[in-house]
Amino acid sequence: MGVRRAVEGDLEAIHPLLEQRTGAGLNRRRMMWREALGHPGYAAWIAEVDGRPVGFIDLFVFPDVSPGRKIGLINNLIVDARVRGRGLGRGLLREAISQCRKERAVELHVWTAPDNTPAIALYKRLGFVDRALLLELPV
Repeated sequence: MGVRRAVEGDLEAIHPLLEQRTGAGLNRRRMMWREALGHPGYAAWIAEVDGRPVGFIDLFVFPDVSPGRKIGLINNLIVDARVRGRGLGRGLLREAISQCRKERAVELHVWTAPDNTPAIALYKRLGFVDRALLLELPV
């Protein structure tokens, strides 16, 4: 069981994990994956068990005009349902937190569905606090 930085060739391996969250299809994901990896401030990690990807997190760190500093945004955190409860989500989150500290971000944001009690509990155990309401408009 371990966590490592994701690279371009990992998309096919993590695609089934991403499909658990949203069915977007491999071809559409391939284009976005390349674009994300080329974006300054983007990073992603994969959790593996016996060499098999079972978790994924990605993060954007970017300048925010309001605080006049960088902030981080966790875009996706996914752990395969079959291996939840083994600390993989915590390990992935720690990588994202560490990256934010390296880049001197002043805060890290994450969102999840309001009924995702296990994820919310994990975030709070790691120090995340309720601070805002996320609203979304499909465009």
